[in-house]
Amino acid sequence: MRASRALLLLVGAAFVLVSPGDLTPAQESVPDSGLSIDSIPPPSPAVTRRLSSLLTRMRQPQTPMEREAILDQLISAGPEAIPLLAAELESKNRRTWPLAIYALGAIGDERAIPLLREQAERQSGHAYMDILYALALAGDPRALPEALRSTHATITFSQGTTAVDYIAGALGPDAVPVLIREIPRRAEKARVAALGALGTIADSSAVAFLLEWSTRPEALDRRFALMALARIGDPRARERMRSALRDEDPQVRQAAFEGAGYLRDEDAVPALIQALQQPVPLRRGVIWSLGLIGGEQAASALAKFLARAEPSEQRIVLEAMGRTRHPAATTALRQAALQPDQVLGPIAVRSLAEIEGDAAQDALLQACTEGSSHAARMEAALKLVDRRDPRAVPCVSQIVRGEIERHRGLSPESGELLKQIPLFATPGASESLTRLVEEVSAPAIQFRLRAAAHGIRLVHELGTEVDPWIELLNQGTSEEVDLAILRLGELRDPSAVEPLCRLFGRIEPERAHSIPRALGEIGSDRATPFLISLLIEDIYRVPSLDRVRSEAARALARFAKGAHVAHELEAAYLAERGRLFAPLLAYARLRGPDGIARVVEFKRLLLRRRGEYQVVRHEKVNWAIRMLRAGHEIPWEEVLDPF
Repeated sequence: MRASRALLLLVGAAFVLVSPGDLTPAQESVPDSGLSIDSIPPPSPAVTRRLSSLLTRMRQPQTPMEREAILDQLISAGPEAIPLLAAELESKNRRTWPLAIYALGAIGDERAIPLLREQAERQSGHAYMDILYALALAGDPRALPEALRSTHATITFSQGTTAVDYIAGALGPDAVPVLIREIPRRAEKARVAALGALGTIADSSAVAFLLEWSTRPEALDRRFALMALARIGDPRARERMRSALRDEDPQVRQAAFEGAGYLRDEDAVPALIQALQQPVPLRRGVIWSLGLIGGEQAASALAKFLARAEPSEQRIVLEAMGRTRHPAATTALRQAALQPDQVLGPIAVRSLAEIEGDAAQDALLQACTEGSSHAARMEAALKLVDRRDPRAVPCVSQIVRGEIERHRGLSPESGELLKQIPLFATPGASESLTRLVEEVSAPAIQFRLRAAAHGIRLVHELGTEVDPWIELLNQGTSEEVDLAILRLGELRDPSAVEPLCRLFGRIEPERAHSIPRALGEIGSDRATPFLISLLIEDIYRVPSLDRVRSEAARALARFAKGAHVAHELEAAYLAERGRLFAPLLAYARLRGPDGIARVVEFKRLLLRRRGEYQVVRHEKVNWAIRMLRAGHEIPWEEVLDPF
């Protein structure tokens, strides 16, 4: 995602809770478990100094990422940090109190439970639910029932994710029987939160209960049961979802419209096409589901509907047409890509790029050369360059020249085009870029243009022989080495594996991610031990190598086979308590349907952290689970962190 880094800057503190205050006490008292922090031996002086330093930093203003790093270190210290965190609570510092509450729970030691319960007696609202969340993390089984019995069950933490979602999600499948037991006993709001949590956990053991609950007399119960079934994605729910398309309640029908897409139910397509006659708010879910299900019938219906869609719907229609991945959507998308709209044009181009076949490729080329929107032309150029289409070279040259003339500079997108174009451009493109250098006065732009021109000549001089490119790894400039890595990946010769592995550590971390990516393209088992070492060895567990390690997981997902690779991916994910995300998706891809139960179990680690980006990661894993349950393979391209 290109917007991911920008979104991270906008995200509030990853663990922002509510400050303590003179709130009303919790409604119920709970018997003391007998556990006490008194049984924790005091930390050594060295550990005390280190932890005290972290607490001092925690009291100061921090960015969300800095705060998360501090919390990670406190949590990694384990039980030794509990006495110091307890003392921090007593200071009643409004900045550190919520963070200390979270850390006490996330350490996962039951001896913190009495301390957390003492704090809970003086809180309500967000603060009370935050403490229950910490209690769940610490292993207190009473936290979830108490959350559902409180009047705060529907309080949200982030992106509409309720406190109950987090509490139950952190418990994983163990929470399912508790939720099933509590739902019939609870009032309306608590039932809604509990049904939503069953969808969050996404364990198939809840399907039978939800199928029964989806036929309840109350429309609210039917609606949220259907929503939970959709998120779980079990094919057993398809028939019930189809029948709910005709429900008397419009909100129940809306849940069923969206649920049919989640379940990838091809038999629901005729009814969904008919439902395009629904009012605008209801048919958004219909459009979305037709895209998810895909196929010729859905693609044709969406292409026809685009002409009469409301302006507010056009974006989701274009996106849905791309998701169908069917050539029947190509003509309508081509027309949209050529329009001057700066928003819809690029969306149409991205959708075209999802469709296979020569017609869609030709449409991308036309959008690149004839598009009325600069944003659409740039998007088309990037897609064509990714596909190494030599017909895109003149278009790329025009875009780069236009940017220089208009802005006297190069956008990051143009920089990426210049980086990739040497791999497939004709020799004449080098001459064109060289002439452009003479028209530019900025040294930085001249350098990038010359580097691209030199790269084109180098590709044609060295050709497809592997040895000259391997030699360049040791002798070339930084730009030549980067080009050699890309070229060796495309040549896919196993003899390049060892030289690429030896190169690691000799180039900067921000450039090193291209090495595992190239190894994934080569697809040789000779690269497997090195890629695994990047994931599991402590020396590589540093933030500057996170992208490298994510690319290592993607490379393994692309070519590796065998249970031992899946086992190492599992170990890498668990060792960092879910901080590194890509290994979980790679594991899911390698194991396929046989790994669903383990993935459902593993993803609880994602909800042991707070924040919008954790919600998005968790939902991506649920998407992967639904794909497997529907009988689809997880595309290796999707094995990546959305942030």
